[in-house]
Amino acid sequence: MTEFGWRRFNFFDRSTVYDKEDPRQKFLGLKDVAVDCWCSSGGSVYLGETKGGVFQLTNQFGEYFWKAYQKSLASLHSADKYLFSIGEDDETVNTLLKIWDPERVEKNTPHVMRTIRMSPLNPASVSPACSIAVHSSLQAVVVGYADGTVLFYQGDVLHDKGLTSKWVRVRDASSIEGAVTGLAIATLPASKTVIFVITQKHVYSYVLENGKTVIAHKKHDANGATADCWTFDESTGQLIVASREMLFFYDADQCIDADSGEIGRCLQLGRGHEKLQLVANGQYLALLTKHHSLIQKEKDSEFMTMLSVYDIKGQYVGFSCSLPNLCRLFIAGNTMLILSHDGLLSELIEKNLATKLDILVKKNMFDVAVLIAKNSKDGVDYLKGIHAKYGDYLYGKGDYENAIHQYKETIGMLEPSYVMKRYLDSSKIKELCIYLECLHDAKKDNEHQTKILMNAYAKQGEKKKLIEFVNKITDGSRPSRMRDVFEILLKWNYLPEASLLATKFQMHEDALNVIIHHMHKYTMGVNYISRMPVESVIEMSGKYGRDLLLHAKEDLMIMLWEKIRENSDSKNNFMRLLDIFMGDMESSQAFLNHVLSQTNKEEIDKLIILILEYQMRTFETKEWTEESLREDIFKYINKNNEEDVLQMAQLFDCTPVIEHILMRCHKSKELMMYHQKKEDLDAIIRLCHNCSIEEKRHLWLDALTFIGKHATAKNEPVIIELLKEIESSELIHPLVVLELLAKNEHLTISSVKDFLITWLRKQQIIIEQDRTTIADNNKSMVELDSTVESLKFNPQIMQVTKCSACDTPLQLPTVHFLCKHAYHVHCFESYNTDGSDQCPACQTTYHSSRDEEISYHKFQKELAEATNGMELIAMYLQRGLFDEKKKWKKHEARKDPFNSTGRISTNANPFDDDEITTISRTMSTVSSNMAPSRQRSTTRRDEDSTNPFFSSDSGNKKNSYDESKNPFGEPSTNPFD
Repeated sequence: MTEFGWRRFNFFDRSTVYDKEDPRQKFLGLKDVAVDCWCSSGGSVYLGETKGGVFQLTNQFGEYFWKAYQKSLASLHSADKYLFSIGEDDETVNTLLKIWDPERVEKNTPHVMRTIRMSPLNPASVSPACSIAVHSSLQAVVVGYADGTVLFYQGDVLHDKGLTSKWVRVRDASSIEGAVTGLAIATLPASKTVIFVITQKHVYSYVLENGKTVIAHKKHDANGATADCWTFDESTGQLIVASREMLFFYDADQCIDADSGEIGRCLQLGRGHEKLQLVANGQYLALLTKHHSLIQKEKDSEFMTMLSVYDIKGQYVGFSCSLPNLCRLFIAGNTMLILSHDGLLSELIEKNLATKLDILVKKNMFDVAVLIAKNSKDGVDYLKGIHAKYGDYLYGKGDYENAIHQYKETIGMLEPSYVMKRYLDSSKIKELCIYLECLHDAKKDNEHQTKILMNAYAKQGEKKKLIEFVNKITDGSRPSRMRDVFEILLKWNYLPEASLLATKFQMHEDALNVIIHHMHKYTMGVNYISRMPVESVIEMSGKYGRDLLLHAKEDLMIMLWEKIRENSDSKNNFMRLLDIFMGDMESSQAFLNHVLSQTNKEEIDKLIILILEYQMRTFETKEWTEESLREDIFKYINKNNEEDVLQMAQLFDCTPVIEHILMRCHKSKELMMYHQKKEDLDAIIRLCHNCSIEEKRHLWLDALTFIGKHATAKNEPVIIELLKEIESSELIHPLVVLELLAKNEHLTISSVKDFLITWLRKQQIIIEQDRTTIADNNKSMVELDSTVESLKFNPQIMQVTKCSACDTPLQLPTVHFLCKHAYHVHCFESYNTDGSDQCPACQTTYHSSRDEEISYHKFQKELAEATNGMELIAMYLQRGLFDEKKKWKKHEARKDPFNSTGRISTNANPFDDDEITTISRTMSTVSSNMAPSRQRSTTRRDEDSTNPFFSSDSGNKKNSYDESKNPFGEPSTNPFD
């Protein structure tokens, strides 16, 4: 069988049905059954004989037979679970409509629910009813007669009493058309019903409103059909009619409008052959056609029957085979059964989807395979694999364009690199773009594939597609790829698009790079920066500021000034932009002045380091005066930043700044070393003039040492000035000065002549003063010796009557002191806790006043500030700094039993043994540097420190002063003694 536009595949297997009770025997339960009509209901099929018998065959091939009519059976129809039949019980024309309930069997016969006589309903004719159709809702039934009459009833078919009398005549009798061979009912919205009427010559459709009035009818172009050559699908409302040449398809909803012209469509199936039977099963149509037999084995085998199964959706022949001339085709459940004239029953078993697809792929029928897979429930799982093989097939044939359309369908299953490798050739770049576009639309692409697609667009010159693709990407949800997109646009010189893309995704640095370095639109770059946050303004200005300063200087400065005026806090430190002004002193100075003018005092402290760094970077290129140094540098230096500023000053060799910091930090020694390293004698002398008193001696010694090594005759005026200052301070012995200067062979005696003469004159004056002092001291000592002798050898009168401790009259035993104090013995012992033999009142008062005068801290402070240390030490020696050890040892604080009039008070001596040792060491060091004349002028303390006023035998005790603690007992270390 060859059909135009249809392809044939063996998708069904014909299998003989065997007896379930004896699987070795073929099923012959329907042998000798002459099937005249049939219908299916659920899993059963009802086969009607002309003589009135009905066979029920289940899908498990169980049989059941009953006699429905006594004379003849014309038509069967099933609706819901009920069976409807039309037939005759006697010889007269008395057609009966019977409604059977097959599930209710009585006396081996299904229960008859209703019987309606149809002949009285059509009194104008004596023709019997020959066809019936019932709607599945059991609310409508239509009956056709042999003379062409059609009656319709709408209502409850099972229970309405009107079913016996109230029918609507849809079609009148027509002797030309002949008997009605087929009926179908389709219900539509708006209470409309369409009734299809089939005769052997024509096909009609009638539209009824409310089931009572025919409002339209139409004769269709089909030539009519026999009772077995049509089929109707109530669920879709489609009627299929088989004529000799064509199969016609009509839809019920198209029949409502009578003026719509031609209705339906047709297919050339079994063209040129007589149609014997048409059966529909799902998407398949089984068609029996009559053919001439080429091989005649018997006399009756001149003709043969061809069975063809068509897939209407796929337009292919799924099965085709030849059968005996006499056979019937019917449906049981979802199985198509073939009944031969000899009673042999066969079934058509559809092959599984995988097998069918494998058959098609092996035959390279990929388009049919795709169609079958799409129309199948589980076909989606096979589609991508079919498309992949189809693509490979077309690619092998050189059909790259169609192949790529197949590869598009494999996205998600086939690895994209497999396809891309095949289309990387420049001649196939167009097809590659198509595939990559689909890959992107499916969101299965990666960054590498995006790059390839964009480069392919650019290489083809497809700017429009490239921009559309970029816009599609930017509207999507994958901004991480914007970097690659930007680089490709920049690579192919799509500068405006690249800048817009970078701007949209806030890739500010990239946008400015394009605008400034590639497009050279500097004013646009300044405007772009001005719209950014302050921190970004500073960052971007730092990166691109030098280019903008060269080409858009005025715009840049205005923009920066506005931002500085709006934001002056430390977070937005515009001083970081100073680097962009390097080499442009005018602009840098203007910028710096503007920053300072717009910054408050608190914020200036945070800018100081940057300001000072900038000033020192340009230190050598500018002439600095004392005033400018103070205004531009010195006033910004404070304790918090002086270390950092000093390091910068040393880095940039800013001598005035170094001097200023070291002087304010009292680091004259470091400054002296710095000047000596630079051999700057003038700076050294200036340092000696400006240093503090505490630093002068050490700095002068360093200066004299440097002069002794490096000075020349031309430096004599400076040296003379230095010696005058040394002379006035008397901190350095002249012999030391002479010894240091004598090492320089370039200096002459004239440089120290005046210094030596002045010193000798002063020494002469000091000698005369010392002689006078010695004479006065000798006279005082003679007077003191006389007093002591009187106390030792002359009697003393004691007239004190009250105790100096308790202020009560004295009672023996008592203790009397030469200082005019007296005590009860028990009072004396009570307050004399340290075992001393001295007067408690005098001892406390003496130590209290002396402690106040010779406080350790006071002594240290005065010694540090004194210009003549030896004179200060001599004064403290006169006050008894180095008294007996027993009077200066540490002891616990005592309670003060005396009031301010002479009572004992508690006051610890601050100069204990350790302190005296410390003081002695300090005095020894200082005294070695003093002039000998001052040392000789110091009076010595009387060696006998014993209290001369103690009346007991204390006068016989020897002095216990420890001479080893006297700092002046050691040999003098003064080299000029």
